[in-house]
Amino acid sequence: MAEFVGNSLAAALSAAALLYLLWAAGLTFPFANEQTLARSIIGRRGITRVPSRRAFLYMCTLLLAAAFAAFLMGGFSEQVPRAKPFLAPVGLLLSLVFLGRGIVGVLPAFERAAPEQPYLSLNRRIYSPLCVLVGAGFLFLTLALPNWTWRLSQLFG
Repeated sequence: MAEFVGNSLAAALSAAALLYLLWAAGLTFPFANEQTLARSIIGRRGITRVPSRRAFLYMCTLLLAAAFAAFLMGGFSEQVPRAKPFLAPVGLLLSLVFLGRGIVGVLPAFERAAPEQPYLSLNRRIYSPLCVLVGAGFLFLTLALPNWTWRLSQLFG
């Protein structure tokens, strides 16, 4: 089961990273133009332009790193034995990040900070629930690791 969850998370996060890479290259897929892209993925009041290409590359890199972590946690850590001590804390960190983004994303204060449409409706229907699902997946993968409590105790003393 952990292998399936890890591979599914890795595939989903890699697909999201590919979108960020396309946006860094200047494409607006699947949106019509830059303003629609900005209003759909950023959502700040009055936004008309997307962030820098460097910001998109940064997000692409982070998502690929998370995808690699999911892949390793899904049962392929034997291929990289030096990564084993770090999988439990990385998994907990990623689960906190994604669960936090998913929960905070539906709070009224967050929605007031990013009120533009279609971002607001996309966030409610897709972005936040997907973040909660990814966070739950990382939490599952962390708890499915063998000896995860021992690894955390070794790391944190």
